Amino acid sequence: MATESHMNKNNALPDRIHEEAVRWILRQRDADMPDSEWAAFTEWLEVTPDHMTAYNDALEADEDLGVIGPALEQMHHDAADDDDGIPDNDNTPFNLMSRWPAFGAVAAMLLAVVIFWPGTQSPKYATFQTEYGEIREVAINSSVSMVMNGNTELALDRENATVQMLRGEATYRVESPKPGALRVEIDDLTIVDYGTVFNVVRDKTMLRVAVTEGAVMIDPEQEKILVSAGEQIDMQLKDLSLTRSTVSEDAVLAWQDQQLVFEDRPVKAVIRDIERNFGTKISVSNGLSNQKITGVISLANDEAMVINDVAAVLGGKAQKAETGWRIVD
Repeated sequence: MATESHMNKNNALPDRIHEEAVRWILRQRDADMPDSEWAAFTEWLEVTPDHMTAYNDALEADEDLGVIGPALEQMHHDAADDDDGIPDNDNTPFNLMSRWPAFGAVAAMLLAVVIFWPGTQSPKYATFQTEYGEIREVAINSSVSMVMNGNTELALDRENATVQMLRGEATYRVESPKPGALRVEIDDLTIVDYGTVFNVVRDKTMLRVAVTEGAVMIDPEQEKILVSAGEQIDMQLKDLSLTRSTVSEDAVLAWQDQQLVFEDRPVKAVIRDIERNFGTKISVSNGLSNQKITGVISLANDEAMVINDVAAVLGGKAQKAETGWRIVD
């Protein structure tokens, strides 16, 4: 099911929540808050995730435009000439604004920046997730579509044809003569298409990109890694080290027909694919983990049959464990 994860700030949250966030920031910046107010601030953050979102929005707006510092300096300068000064009591972030008009003026200034300043607005993304074993096709626009494998999560900005892959596997099909019709982002890396069909697998530590038609460019601003049709890149996200290999279209897209096709693939890579499709953890003993596998696995079979078949190919045996499976000598 798709849910809206990031909306434009001018229509995402009520002005009231943005105003409360701004007032908390002003209170923190203007003076040291007592423990009782820090506790109240923590409670406010925990009421709803929207409070944290609004607080971060206000911090980003002030970081970009430097609203609070100069305004507070001028406010204190003006207050020095005012015999009344700051009220000594009841100066919580909400009562203080109403009792000292200068605070209200600064709050209004930053609030306008948060809500209306275009530089603080984020693209509109919708989050898509699939369950284990679920395959789902999504149209991004008239010329770009994707097919998501099981246990996949991503955020989609249709307006800018940009996908943020959080985990899992997806195949992207681009039917446009214009390069760059689609951007796929994995952390700080960006993949740009060149009229392409390509598959992306994203785990916690690694990235796999396989191209069946056209080409893609990984990290076009810096590393400029070109992957052409019939090629596959396996990359470690930590240091961007990679290995390049050849791959067939059948092997890349077979999972959409409930099959996994391996051509001289390392055992660890095979195990990761099985884990993703069945949602289970599999450990392999050191004596078996350095092999490579060529063959076909049917995802239509049950979990136990698949894992036992893999164990047999490796010359080992499968054992059920508390947290999944073990394949041992």
